Amino acid sequence: EYVTVPQNLLAKLPPHLDFESAAFTTIGAIAMHGFRLGMPQVGERVAVIGLGLLGLLSIGIARSAGCSVLGVDLDEQRVELARQMGVKAVLRPEAEEACQSFSQGDGCDLVLICADTSSGDPVYLAGKIARDRGRVVAVGAVGLDIPRKLYYEKELSFLISRSYGPGRYDPDYEENGKDYPLGYVRWTEGRNLQAVVDLLADGRLDVHPL
Repeated sequence: EYVTVPQNLLAKLPPHLDFESAAFTTIGAIAMHGFRLGMPQVGERVAVIGLGLLGLLSIGIARSAGCSVLGVDLDEQRVELARQMGVKAVLRPEAEEACQSFSQGDGCDLVLICADTSSGDPVYLAGKIARDRGRVVAVGAVGLDIPRKLYYEKELSFLISRSYGPGRYDPDYEENGKDYPLGYVRWTEGRNLQAVVDLLADGRLDVHPL
């Protein structure tokens, strides 16, 4: 039985990239879109709260983009996986102190919340460890009780990431193959998928520890 896949949702694999690694592409595109929304720059400090698959892929993408990365989770095994990917990672009780050291007291430029929880603690923690006028992006499904005083005093920007990027939930794009002009929408859903494949193929994103 054959299934038709719309052209905007296809990403071409180079011959040397195995399908097992490429299987990470879809959730990698979700991580990629969330990372892009934070408007990162080379050399910035990025914290990733929640080190499940989405968070670990976000770590790999941030590293490949030239950012310094700090990971935070409640689970020791996930923290250890992040360390195996070459970043500093700590348990939640150590997060605020670790961020002070990691950022030399300035706070993180960008905080990606990749946790999956109804708790508002990730949003609170993000506000605590972000720098003045920093950016916070909710990539995972988290409780959105934003502590106004904390976010107001730092004038933080808060964004909610929607899946893989522009084109998602648009039937003309996803089902009918009508692409957005490159000059107006550089990183669509499909182009994010291909970008993840390219990172995997170049060895800049290593999913083997996962």
